[in-house]
Amino acid sequence: MKILAEAKNLWMKLILRGAILTSLSLQVFLIFFAPFRKRCSKRWLMTFTWSAYLVADLVADYALGLISEVQYAGRTPKSKADAYGDLMAFWAPFLLLHLGGPDTITAFALEDNELWRRHLLNLLFQLAAAGYVFYRSLPSNKLIVPTILMFIGGTTKYIERIRALYIASFRKLRDFLLVF
Repeated sequence: MKILAEAKNLWMKLILRGAILTSLSLQVFLIFFAPFRKRCSKRWLMTFTWSAYLVADLVADYALGLISEVQYAGRTPKSKADAYGDLMAFWAPFLLLHLGGPDTITAFALEDNELWRRHLLNLLFQLAAAGYVFYRSLPSNKLIVPTILMFIGGTTKYIERIRALYIASFRKLRDFLLVF
């Protein structure tokens, strides 16, 4: 039984690291290739950019869920995995930063702007998950200052994305155009 528990623990660590690296890779891809979607008509580039845009949020959500599951699985602050728990508490708000998306792409198409309510609801759930992970790492978190700074930055970035989607929604655009 102990071997199975160790194997499951190793598997969870590998999946978690893979999800975080995938999320980071998708963000880097979007940073470099999202600006080309407006100027390039190559179908394959549009397909990859659209896929990365859709999958980026899912992977970040999944990784954040995995982090909270690892925390819930019984890691206590006094265990030998203190540094691992502190690092997971740091990665949770870092994934909020990923959910805020890169500045090069807020929405893939105009229709995506209408999803600002969904992103707002997702923000509330992800803030709760990241807060839970942070809470589980207390009081012995050695990375508390960088984690708090990343939490503030990630939350701000995600709110900025939601606000941009809201302002660019059809209703707000119509109201803006009627004024002029």
